[in-house]
Amino acid sequence: MKELSHEMLRPVIADIGSLDDEKKITFASFQKRARSAIQELVYTEMPNPVMLLTSAPETDSVQCIVDLLSECQVQEKQLYDIVYAENLANELSPMCLHIKSGTTREFTDLIQDLVKKAKLKLDQEAILVKLLKKQDNDPKLEEYLTDLCNYIMQDKIKADQVILNLMVQHIPGKPPLIFGHDLTWKKLFGCVNYLTENGTTYSSHDLLEPGLLRMADGGYLVLQVAELVHNPAIWFKLRHILESGLAGWENPNEITNSIIPFFAPEPTPVNVKLILTGSYIDIAGLYSIDPECGTAFYLRADLMSQFSLRDNLHDLALYFRDRCRLIGLLPPDESAVRALMERACRLAENQTKFTLSEQELCNIMREASGRAARKNLTSFTGTEVRETLEARTFRANTAVEESGDMFRDQQIILETRGEVVGQINGLSVIQTFGDDFEYGEPTRITATIHSGAEGGISDVEHKADLAGEIHTKAMMIINGYLTHKFGNDYQLPVSANLVFEQSYNEIDGDSASLTGLCAILSALSEKPIKQQFALTGSLDQLGNVQPVGGINEKIEGFFRVCKIQGLTGEQGVIIPESNITSLVLDDEVVSAVRDGKFHIYPVKIIDEAVEILTGVRALLREEGAEGLENASSESGKAPEKNAPREKAAPDEENIFDIISEKLYEIDTRDDPVSLWDRIGQFFHRGE
Repeated sequence: MKELSHEMLRPVIADIGSLDDEKKITFASFQKRARSAIQELVYTEMPNPVMLLTSAPETDSVQCIVDLLSECQVQEKQLYDIVYAENLANELSPMCLHIKSGTTREFTDLIQDLVKKAKLKLDQEAILVKLLKKQDNDPKLEEYLTDLCNYIMQDKIKADQVILNLMVQHIPGKPPLIFGHDLTWKKLFGCVNYLTENGTTYSSHDLLEPGLLRMADGGYLVLQVAELVHNPAIWFKLRHILESGLAGWENPNEITNSIIPFFAPEPTPVNVKLILTGSYIDIAGLYSIDPECGTAFYLRADLMSQFSLRDNLHDLALYFRDRCRLIGLLPPDESAVRALMERACRLAENQTKFTLSEQELCNIMREASGRAARKNLTSFTGTEVRETLEARTFRANTAVEESGDMFRDQQIILETRGEVVGQINGLSVIQTFGDDFEYGEPTRITATIHSGAEGGISDVEHKADLAGEIHTKAMMIINGYLTHKFGNDYQLPVSANLVFEQSYNEIDGDSASLTGLCAILSALSEKPIKQQFALTGSLDQLGNVQPVGGINEKIEGFFRVCKIQGLTGEQGVIIPESNITSLVLDDEVVSAVRDGKFHIYPVKIIDEAVEILTGVRALLREEGAEGLENASSESGKAPEKNAPREKAAPDEENIFDIISEKLYEIDTRDDPVSLWDRIGQFFHRGE
């Protein structure tokens, strides 16, 4: 089998271009989908449109939205400030007025002049004309100002009376962008405040608070979906306001509503473009509380965090440079940029793609910059980046060191030398501190065979309630493979026990299905497995090896144990061929592969893995071909009933023929005629 060279264990990073390029790159620069949606949101004339922006936890959606909105060049539109005035005809129903933004100071001065002239019974027409002209002759405002003049002239105004409450004021030509956090009904929708005097509770237009929704009038309001999921009443109220275009002042939790039941300020016309951001899980939660919420969304886009390395190589380099400038760090040199690119590929677990996890990458750059500053350098290099990564791992790897001590002291038993029948080394990933730190740790898996029973796999983890649903599915897939390989008409008179040794926590996932099946085939054939190998891979029922996650941590975990027990130059791992592009291994493993001290073998089908592990042929060889046939072996198929069996020559042994012979011998002890009538049911029934 062909093993991987050390050049194949990391991404190939071509020329990154000049870091002196004047082009400015932000996280938003990579967001083509979100940019398209934001542009449509900006230009649309639809009333109160809602945009849904899905984002990954590692993305900075707030800054991205700010940057994307700043890219849109649109014609300035008139904004209006929100003013509430006392309703001169009904003081329990304050009026909502709109004043053109940028004219508020002049408007206030003119109102003061109007009041003075009205009190002195002087002609106010000139001021009224000037006021209305500035406000495009708003008929509602004209009616209010006329009533105000008459009200004052009749000496009904009080000395300390507040005429107008300027509730929301905007910067002219700059639509507001409001981000809502820690939402409450009052914070989002505003509220009516109350005063109590001499035992009487009252309110008025100057005691109204706007809330974020009114503050965003004429602009954009950005909310987190997760907060709406936790406050369903807020979501339903918000949706109703956007659909009706009017924001009222009701508060279902306001006790004083029952005290002043008739105080009802005029609803505020709403002109807001709403952006909802959240993960797919958050959005699923919103759909669960409101199955029809999709009808409220005008736009939907994804905020991506994973991108093609080849297509964005130069932009990624400039992103690291510009990000350092933004947060006040030393600039990275080319070696630092390349090291950061490798880290981004490691986060994506892909040699051709990278994950732009801003928080983690920025933290790495901060520490690397600090290290360079302490060395009196003018920029940080790849050396500082690697030192930072090593330090970050050291600070979080207490569990790894404790695990290493357990292997060193033989408290966890695992063989990395010799050969054992029915015993194999699997690869797993351990998560600590949530998802912040992961490390690989090999585990010993054993399989035993015994006659009789029901002819299936007895999965000890499942019986002990230590297995998840996906693990149980993997065991059933193993049954399916064996049924496919040996026939499906009859049941074999043997059963298997499969155990993850020294495992005391729940096991889940299907990445051990290849490992478990190889152990069972070894036990059936009585051919030992070379303990210098560990393997991982998911299987389908036809024996094809499928990719798994955490491949880098798994490989590094087995290498760590091999180093503890002593590298022999023969140790290595077997991985799915489809995981080759997932490899972004650390320097130590790459060096060991380069020096021939460690080996990595990719396989496409289980036959290839079995051949590496046992040294016994498991594949059909094409006549005259040098390589191995990629199709699954037909060896192991049962011959016709009662057909004579000829023992194969030693150099032609095939592990599936060996298994058939063993099963034949077991069955003919009791019923020599019925073996091949029953062989197809081997492992047909799983636990």
